[in-house]
Amino acid sequence: MTEKIDWGKRAQKGYLASGIDPADRGGRKNHYIDLLQKTALAEVIDLKRDDVVLDFGCGSGRFSYWIAPRVGKVIGLEITPEMIDLAEKNRTAQNVEFILYDGIHFPPLPSPVDLILSVGVLQTVRGEVLEKTVLTLAGYLKSGGRCCLIEQATDNPGVDRPSVKEYLRTFERSHLVCLRYYPIRDGRWWLLYLIRYGIIPRTMLPGIARKEILCRRRRHKTISYYQDHLFFVQKR
Repeated sequence: MTEKIDWGKRAQKGYLASGIDPADRGGRKNHYIDLLQKTALAEVIDLKRDDVVLDFGCGSGRFSYWIAPRVGKVIGLEITPEMIDLAEKNRTAQNVEFILYDGIHFPPLPSPVDLILSVGVLQTVRGEVLEKTVLTLAGYLKSGGRCCLIEQATDNPGVDRPSVKEYLRTFERSHLVCLRYYPIRDGRWWLLYLIRYGIIPRTMLPGIARKEILCRRRRHKTISYYQDHLFFVQKR
């Protein structure tokens, strides 16, 4: 099953809101989630100056531009032209190239990449489509190349998201070894409402993000709604 989202309309919501929560008018919640995701990624990603990174489903380019100063090149792969337009309007690095594709026929790349980064993309597909997508992504990686993902997962059949077991099974079938995986954010957390409505000042958010990541990582439990999970995998 594929989640039906009009990503062209989402692109009109802006740099962060287009890829996180388009209903967050004040932008505080989106700022926090963006900060938390980048904090979690920075803990596990080991980059080299000549690395080539594929940002799969790059959207507005918020991760492409974030990682660009630390690597040789970033390739952003995206199916929505409005998203690429938004990314170009917010360009902050020259070593980032955006490629538009149709979501079915994956374009060839000049050479295998060192790292694939993807956030909030695989969670929108299930079953055979998920397996085909991950297998194709694995084909882009060098031998020993890494893939770092942040995706929503659930144990609730009423929530249209893959389970952690489904992700892990898909990685295994695609010849990817999962080195680490753990939750970093809960989909329903009371403190997030205080952040959203500006009750908690922005200066406190980096510390809160670090504490939430640490707290979630220690608590593996049945997921009644959804959680953002970080998956760090490597090609055999």
